[in-house]
Amino acid sequence: MAKLWFKFQRYFRRKPVRFFTFLVLYLTAGSLVFLHSGFVGQPAISQNQANPAAGAPAEGAELPFLGDLHLGRGFRDTGEVASIARRYGPWFKGKDGNERAKLGDYGGGAWSRALKGRVVREKEEERDGSAVFRGCFRRPDNLSLALPMTAAMPNMSVDRCVDLCTEKEYPLAALAGTACHCGFPTTRFPLHEREDEQLCAQKCSAEEFESCGTPSYFIVYQTQVQDNRCMDRRFLPAKSKQLIALASFPGAGNTWARHLIELATGFYTGSYYFDGSLYNKGFKGERDHWRSGRTICIKTHESGQKEIEAFDAAILLIRNPYKALMAEFNRKYGGHIGFAAHAHWKGKEWPEFVRNYAPWWATHTLDWLKFGKKVLVVHFEDLKQDLFVQLGRMVSLLGVAVREDRLLCVESQKDGNFKRSGLRKLEYDPYTADMQKTISAYIKMVDAALKGRNLTGVPDDYYPR
Repeated sequence: MAKLWFKFQRYFRRKPVRFFTFLVLYLTAGSLVFLHSGFVGQPAISQNQANPAAGAPAEGAELPFLGDLHLGRGFRDTGEVASIARRYGPWFKGKDGNERAKLGDYGGGAWSRALKGRVVREKEEERDGSAVFRGCFRRPDNLSLALPMTAAMPNMSVDRCVDLCTEKEYPLAALAGTACHCGFPTTRFPLHEREDEQLCAQKCSAEEFESCGTPSYFIVYQTQVQDNRCMDRRFLPAKSKQLIALASFPGAGNTWARHLIELATGFYTGSYYFDGSLYNKGFKGERDHWRSGRTICIKTHESGQKEIEAFDAAILLIRNPYKALMAEFNRKYGGHIGFAAHAHWKGKEWPEFVRNYAPWWATHTLDWLKFGKKVLVVHFEDLKQDLFVQLGRMVSLLGVAVREDRLLCVESQKDGNFKRSGLRKLEYDPYTADMQKTISAYIKMVDAALKGRNLTGVPDDYYPR
């Protein structure tokens, strides 16, 4: 018996059984902690909190602060709250006070303000996973050609019409009372002249607090269906006889402009540099040598006389220096669609960046105006506000004949993959008084140079700060 016990002990000394035993116990304990956190980690709202009408505080009383309740995606709302905050677009703008009460106006208390804030956030996030509200528009003259698919919907709602057009693979859903129309933005229905939303403020038959338009004025939404009429891109079939620059100061929207040009023309754009992240995102001309002649235009931030004179023509993109400097600072420290860390803004990096880059913003424009052979000036702000017209000017310089329907397609796909969300903004103005004084002087220099060549000066919102 003693001999058997001795063998048993010697076996356990040779084999690291204890190590594996401790490992199993450790993993088991971790699993239990993870499961426990999964059950208790989700925020919950009691029934009284979810329905203020059932236990509303006295008038003028404020609800206690409960911390930050994340009511965005991933949070399971109670049914009462979900019925208040609609998924799509504007609600019916009724004048009856009872309707306001149904919509959650509880006398201006904290709960009412929380709901309003949530509605604003949901409207900002509509582009993430639902239809995008485009506005109220007059019925097109030739309805069957403008919006080729039509279905009668006695129980009309925004969801039903959008879902139908999505299923039929149309990017536009137009609500006209009890009729749902689907189609594409075309010259017959370009969505350029919005009407007063009150003209479309007719209640939906299936949803009391939604507007479903009228037979004469349509409520229009953009579905999640991609408009493929402008998505084809290729290299030029023959080598180009001229080199056209897409010139800009860094942070002025050059990548976005390339995206628009490629969609509008169907040809890849090139670059004076090489950026692997842009190539991986679909800018296939990024890898070509800038003199290859296979791309419709070439991105460049260069501003020396020799570099400028190497091009036969140029589109010069100019942006508000305050916005351009911040955009380039974010790109430098956070990537194409990222953001610089708070420590970078508060540290020595930001003042040094402004000191070095602000003069370059001015000299870049001045040099291209001076040495450029044929320069088309496009202001970034004008391109954002009137994309159809400004993009048409750019395409005309490139010598490509583009149908208007393709430009309308570009409007619906304009954002691309290189637009910062805009949700993360500084809570303060990073520009000191001295910085503003210096930049204002540069703005005046550029404005005078533009007007001296009979061009439009800088937009009014460049200054004063």
